[in-house]
Amino acid sequence: MVSGELGHLRSSDHTDHPLALWLDAIASNRRAARGRSVSIDVMTKVIQRAPVSGSKFTCMLVMANWCNDDGDSLYPSIDLLAEAMRVSRSQAKRILRSLMPAGPADDAAGDWWFRVIGNDKGGAPGMTRRYEMNVARLDTFPKLPEFQKADERRQKKGLTGRTHAPRATRSTGRAHAPPVTDETGRTDAPPRGAPMRPDSLDQPSDERERAMDHFDQALKRWPVVDSPKSARKAWDALSIDDRLEAAGEIDRFVAINRSAGRKLVCSFERYLSERMWKALPERAKPVQLRPAAPGKPAGPSPFERKTGWRPPSSGVGGLKP
Repeated sequence: MVSGELGHLRSSDHTDHPLALWLDAIASNRRAARGRSVSIDVMTKVIQRAPVSGSKFTCMLVMANWCNDDGDSLYPSIDLLAEAMRVSRSQAKRILRSLMPAGPADDAAGDWWFRVIGNDKGGAPGMTRRYEMNVARLDTFPKLPEFQKADERRQKKGLTGRTHAPRATRSTGRAHAPPVTDETGRTDAPPRGAPMRPDSLDQPSDERERAMDHFDQALKRWPVVDSPKSARKAWDALSIDDRLEAAGEIDRFVAINRSAGRKLVCSFERYLSERMWKALPERAKPVQLRPAAPGKPAGPSPFERKTGWRPPSSGVGGLKP
């Protein structure tokens, strides 16, 4: 009986009947649910062009995830929208309302991001409004500056797959690489067997790290705060022997200046660049004590000489006969 009445409402001219409108909305929602698809194109436009920020941007991005490429087929519930935006239900309603036209004039002028085009009053539980997203308005806004720069870089991408990359040379495969030497296979390399300064930039990494550690320790021991950059430059200009000698004479240099009544000590950079430790007096050579000569055996005591007695350890006991 009920199904017959419903069929009569659908087939008759009672299209304005509330029950008929409800049935049409249910059918429309079902068709939309079957044909609904995520629009990557609209989401991209929102990210690159939408002139909004904060919660409004989040709302537009979530709605773009549910509509089709034309901005249609959009049936979100407020509860679902609030859950997706991570806000309360009242906040989701307020944010969505701010993106809709304030009146007929805004609707006619296209000054809106979302508008209701079906089931305006909602209705029974499970029934939601049908919205439309103004995708055409998104197209009127240019891309944000950083996205425009990214597009330009992609357009200028060269044959190497890198942006603005010149073509690689045939000999080395590197861009603008110098020719490879025949003797070592390295670019600008010294011939084999050539002496190499131990403190040059070609020294092994562990030696460079040790030199850095020695410099840091020496700089910490210096009583005056100095520029590490200038002091490091003066340190690198020294040989390894000079570095060790300069670090070893820091305490003595400071002590001699303080004993002379100088309250201020020069900078560490000046100490290194002028090699001021060289002017220090020579260290006093330690006195080496000579080993004691073995003592002579003691002679007889006066008593022994008078009486002729010998101690038992001498092998002769008692008095002379």
